[in-house]
Amino acid sequence: MATKKLIVYVKHEEGDESRHLNTKFTVPKSWRPGPVEKLLAFAVDTYNGKHADTPLSKDGVHFELEGETLGLEDVVEQCIQPKAELLIVSGPSPAIGSARQKVLDEEKRKADEAEAKRKWAEGKVKCQNFGCAQLFDPNDNPKGSCKHHVGPPFFHDCNKGWTCCKGKTAMDWDDFQKLPTCAVGRHSATPPKAPEKPKAPACVPCAVPTKSIENYNQNEGKEAPTGAKSFARATGTKAKPKVTKYEDGTYRCQKKGCQARFRPEDNHAKACTYHKGTPVFHETLKWWGCCPGSKKMDFDDFLAVPGCASGPHWTGEGEPPVIEEIISMSEEGFDLG
Repeated sequence: MATKKLIVYVKHEEGDESRHLNTKFTVPKSWRPGPVEKLLAFAVDTYNGKHADTPLSKDGVHFELEGETLGLEDVVEQCIQPKAELLIVSGPSPAIGSARQKVLDEEKRKADEAEAKRKWAEGKVKCQNFGCAQLFDPNDNPKGSCKHHVGPPFFHDCNKGWTCCKGKTAMDWDDFQKLPTCAVGRHSATPPKAPEKPKAPACVPCAVPTKSIENYNQNEGKEAPTGAKSFARATGTKAKPKVTKYEDGTYRCQKKGCQARFRPEDNHAKACTYHKGTPVFHETLKWWGCCPGSKKMDFDDFLAVPGCASGPHWTGEGEPPVIEEIISMSEEGFDLG
C-alpha cells in the first residue's frame, strides 16, 4: 500500500513583501520519523537561496503551526499533517514544542495523580456494604463514615433500584448510582448478608365461594394480576422502560447490560453488546441469568461482565430489535429472571 505524500506549505511573512516566502515541498519519507530540526534547516536554506541579501539563521527562527510552536526535537510525522502551513517566525526554537509540551504535561499530571491514588490506597480495603464500594482504612473507620443501603440491588428489564428503598428507581446507570442511601454506619470489609425473607404465616384452608366464568370475565378478568403488575407493586416501578434522549440527539440504549449512548444514524446490526437474560442477585452474588458461569461478588465486577449477544441498540420505543448474533453463552445457560 502506497504511503500518502506529506506535502507542506512553508511561509515567511515578516518584513516587507520582497522578503516574503511562500512555497511548498514534499517531505522525504526518511525524514518523517525524524526531528523537525532537519525540516527547519531545509526551509531556512530554501529561503536563503532566494533571499541571499537578507539571509535567516536557523538558530534564530522557529516553525509555528496553527498558533503552536514546533520544537527541534518534535517528530515530524507526529506533529505535521499533509497540507500543513508552516510559518517561519523569528525567535529561537525550543527543544520541545508547545503542543508536545502540553501532551507531556498532561501525561505527567495523570501519572502523578495515579501515583497519589496508589499511595493513598495503600493499606485500604474496599467497603462491601451495599451501595458504598469506597476504599477505607480499617484503623480509621469512625461511626458515620459509611453511607449505604441495607438491602441488595434489584434489576428488572431496564429498571434498577435497591430492595430497601421501594419506589426509588432509575433507568440510567449513572442515575442508579446516585440514588440516595438509607443507612449510615461504619465501613465493612465483610460482605453483608441479604435480609431473610419473612416466613409466610400458616394458611388455614377456608371455603371459597365458587364463581362462574361469566362473572369472572365481567368483573375480575380486567384486574387479574400479571408479572408486570406484581413487579410494579413490589418495587414501585414500571416494567416498560422509558426513552432517554439527550440534548445532543443521542439516546441511552435500554438493552440489558448495555446502557451505552448512541446516535440513531450510527446504529447498526452489531452496535450493541448486551445480555439476553435478566440480572440475578442472591445474597452477595450477582450474575446474569444467561451467563451463570460469571458470578461476581463485587458490583463493579458484575457490571464489567461482557454481554453474550450482539445486535442494534434500542431506544426503548416499541419492541426490542431481534437478536442478530449470539457472541458467547455457556451451554448450561439459564435465565432466573
